[in-house]
Amino acid sequence: MTDFIQGMIRAPFWAALRHRNFRLFYCGQMISLIGFWMQNMALSWVVLELTNSAFLLGLVTFVQFVPNLAFSLFAGVIADRVPRRPLIIITQMMFMLLAVILTALSFTGLLQYWHIVLLSALMGLFQALDIPARQSFLVQMVGREDLTNAIALNSTMFNTARVVGPALGGIVLAYLSATTCFLLNAVSFLFVILGLLAMKGVPGSPAAERKDMLGQIKDGLVYIWSTPEVRIPMALLASLSISALNFGVLIPVFAKNVLHQGPDGFGLLVSSLGLGSLAGALCLIVFGRRKHQVKFLWGGAAGIIVFQLLLGQMQLYWPSALLLVGSGWSMVSLSASVNSLIQMQVPDCLRGRVMGVYSLSFIGLSSLGGMFAGAVARWFGPSAAFTCGGLLALLATMVLAKGWRSRKAKAI
Repeated sequence: MTDFIQGMIRAPFWAALRHRNFRLFYCGQMISLIGFWMQNMALSWVVLELTNSAFLLGLVTFVQFVPNLAFSLFAGVIADRVPRRPLIIITQMMFMLLAVILTALSFTGLLQYWHIVLLSALMGLFQALDIPARQSFLVQMVGREDLTNAIALNSTMFNTARVVGPALGGIVLAYLSATTCFLLNAVSFLFVILGLLAMKGVPGSPAAERKDMLGQIKDGLVYIWSTPEVRIPMALLASLSISALNFGVLIPVFAKNVLHQGPDGFGLLVSSLGLGSLAGALCLIVFGRRKHQVKFLWGGAAGIIVFQLLLGQMQLYWPSALLLVGSGWSMVSLSASVNSLIQMQVPDCLRGRVMGVYSLSFIGLSSLGGMFAGAVARWFGPSAAFTCGGLLALLATMVLAKGWRSRKAKAI
């Protein structure tokens, strides 16, 4: 049995798992992310119980994204200035502390809406610091040879938790309490922290040139702008994050107002998006070798556009669920291929800053996109919001694809 397991790990599909440090990271993060999605689901339910307001629920999500929008560039500099493993340990400890505070407030019956807003803002602040550090730490665990596979496995881990976590959270919420969900999330961070502490022989982070923080941010931005292989994929991700990747805002309204579904139907639509994302991550593991990354990049962008436009015309439930499966696959294909293409290009001394811009493009700008999609959905309906987002994404993709072809022509 041991030989069989070792043989599976040596297979090219799981190449990154050959590295002990990555296995520790992977297992700890999987448990922690399941806990995160359990808490996320329970917290949404608690906010609705406290406020009975969809707007105030959306505000909680918005304040969690705002720090990423504001501080990602500075967080990237920090990830290049300090050792990344201790930095990640600190951020995970802060996440655990916030979950403990949330558990205590919920257990004592003192939890109020303003507590949730404040804790969400603090969580967003630490996430802004954690994401570039964690993304740029992957290469230190597996090296450049297995980096693409590590990114694909990381996407699989996230999307598996995205499916399993809400399902477990629903059971715990129904039979126990939201407090139990918060407690389980707090405990789950121990697995990440212990895994990070157990790592051995982690290479040190390359020393970044000691300039003032704004000077270091400028260096990262200049590198991105002067490197088309990084600039164009990053711009594509940023453009589609604003225009088309607004499912968290549009799916609830679309389910209620267009498909006339209740909570169960809404939950299945969210699961459909998650299943598509998981399928996309698995495809990247099997087929996402470096030579195929560009195909996944433009294929993911094309898929997002097509599925957005079709959702804008759809009024049937099950076809909509299938379109969301395709949307999830396309979203992961785009985001993970951008991550891989960038990380294989960027020098190690700039990695944190460039991944800070990646975090800003993928997560921070989605808060602006969500406001745009929400405004269109409010005035013209969710179907119009899907259609408008798809058309804007099509325009941005056509412009950037032309730039990508021009880059290839100059190289020849």
